[in-house]
Amino acid sequence: MSVRRFTGAVSVTGLGVLLVVLAHAGRLVPPGAALYVILLGPAVVLGELLPLKIPRRGDDEEITISTTFVFALLLAGGLPLTLLIQGAASAVQDIWARKPAWRVAFNVGQYTLSLAAAAAVIHNVRAGLGIAHVVPLSPHELPAVAVGGAAFLLVNMGLVGVAVALHLGRNPLRYFREDLSFSIYTGAVLLCLSPAVLAMLQFSPVIFPVCLLPIVAIYQGCRQAARSEYEATHDLLTGLSNRPRLRQRLERAVEHGEPFAVLLMDLNRFKEIYDTLGHHHGDLLLQQVGRRLTDAIRADDEVGRLGGDEFVVIVRGGALASDATAVADRVAVALRQPFDLEELEVEVDASIGIACYPTDGDDPQTLLRHADVAMYQAKRGHAPHATYASEHDHHTPARLLLAADLRRAIDGRELVPFYQAQLDLASGTVGAAEALVRWRHPTLGLLSPAAFLDVAENTGLIRGLTLRMLDAALEDRQRWSEEGTDLVVAVNVSVRNLLDRSFPAEVGRHLVAHQTLPDRLKLELTESAIMADPDTAREILDELAAMGVDLAIDDFGTGYSSLAYLQRLPVRELKIDRSFVAEIDSNAGDGVIVRSTIELGHNLGLRVIAEGIESDRGLQELRRLGCDGVQGYHLSRPLPADRIVAVARELGLPPAPRLLRPQVA
Repeated sequence: MSVRRFTGAVSVTGLGVLLVVLAHAGRLVPPGAALYVILLGPAVVLGELLPLKIPRRGDDEEITISTTFVFALLLAGGLPLTLLIQGAASAVQDIWARKPAWRVAFNVGQYTLSLAAAAAVIHNVRAGLGIAHVVPLSPHELPAVAVGGAAFLLVNMGLVGVAVALHLGRNPLRYFREDLSFSIYTGAVLLCLSPAVLAMLQFSPVIFPVCLLPIVAIYQGCRQAARSEYEATHDLLTGLSNRPRLRQRLERAVEHGEPFAVLLMDLNRFKEIYDTLGHHHGDLLLQQVGRRLTDAIRADDEVGRLGGDEFVVIVRGGALASDATAVADRVAVALRQPFDLEELEVEVDASIGIACYPTDGDDPQTLLRHADVAMYQAKRGHAPHATYASEHDHHTPARLLLAADLRRAIDGRELVPFYQAQLDLASGTVGAAEALVRWRHPTLGLLSPAAFLDVAENTGLIRGLTLRMLDAALEDRQRWSEEGTDLVVAVNVSVRNLLDRSFPAEVGRHLVAHQTLPDRLKLELTESAIMADPDTAREILDELAAMGVDLAIDDFGTGYSSLAYLQRLPVRELKIDRSFVAEIDSNAGDGVIVRSTIELGHNLGLRVIAEGIESDRGLQELRRLGCDGVQGYHLSRPLPADRIVAVARELGLPPAPRLLRPQVA
């Protein structure tokens, strides 16, 4: 059943009961009850107008001290008048709070049914015990009052509880189990004060204000406690749930076992706005973001702020993947509109990571971490949102163990270079070999770069791996030279090394250690590595070029570098990425790209090498297009150092080996 249908039924039923009661009412004010009505009526209205919000099941949950006075009014003034006063007070308060009409009608209806049930039970118990009613109350009526109070409490709890559970999309029975003790305790305390209020009025109406003092004290104490609890569970800047409350919500959702999703997001460019405009405007932006997120999510979902510019949405629902994606799309659209910060208009968007329970994690910590992984995947892909995938998670236990093994492997020389020959098409000889890393793992065997290179890049081990490969490649080249084979050795350089100002000195030390001339070493760098910090990269490349080291841009065509910038770099070679070369003999589009790249490279005064050549037809096509060199499986697969020399000799070596001399850095 929907919440609207349920509340509508309660409203209609309550109206019917009210009409029946009024139709059969005699005098609205029973004999001797006028004074009690005059004193208790305003107290009911005042109690309704000062509701106490309790941050337990959402910000809409309230308790009111009017319960004490309305039940006392029922005992002293009878049901018809009590229904009119309570109904009017409840409607005024709800309208003042700008609650929707269906909620105003429901509150009036549920109070009518609760009071009518209490009155019916009290009347029947009095009749069963043979007790006559005395205004305002006699001690003999207390058993009937106790049973009537219980009836009021149960009907009120039941109607309100079902409505709130349906509104939150929760199972009503499970909802009652969670909230039963709190509701019974607060309701019983307020109801038990009613006979005490009547006893004090009966003793002396003059001291009625005195009886208000403990009630006001209780109210103020509860209000302060509620405020303290609110501050402990909500972010004070945005009013959203804070980290502890979100964790509690996630833990409860896991305990229920129902599918849900976690959306973790942070704002792109927030730091730039914060640093430029200052603390005040940054806070205004976060507040507006919180309001937009609240408006964008569904009624069953919950949004909170973890801290800084990080927000979380808990998405409840059955069709989980589609629901979570739909909510993420709505959030992205909501944040896309400009934000008005005191006549300053700024634009921000968010990167959103999605993790689903139970497929992506079975505890809050895992779900949040996996949502964080997905969020950074969205950032890397420049997408508004991404769903968690294990292949993007660089911090799984298996990867952490692999990282530990990799650290040991770098120090223990388990990483070895395999080589692929580079054929010079003009001379038909092999003048260089590219070093490609392999890992001789003691238990997993020979591992290709795909198994561990991303681990190295995401753990910072890539710097040590690069230096290890440089050392091993120059050691092999030194041995080949001593055996009469002169090959330039090419080594790939990571972005961490390229931006390390000590890297040129490291290269110089390795050249001296292995008695190698700088021009017999070629360092290959990707466009993305260069463009990570163009100014620093250019300074380091200039220093390497001044040493005499050959420089090449690897995987050309896959990055986003500026040609105007590249022509200012001291590089001598472009390597066309294999994705354009592999099908050059059958794909006309690839042929156009390769021909244009070759012409571009030559116009810039650079040699052009094509990677990934896999057929003789492709080789001949590259020769026809004027490519300077090729490498790929058609010539040879990556081979160990002792075998690559044999392949190079078979393909053809330069006429005479170059005489080497030690190079001093």
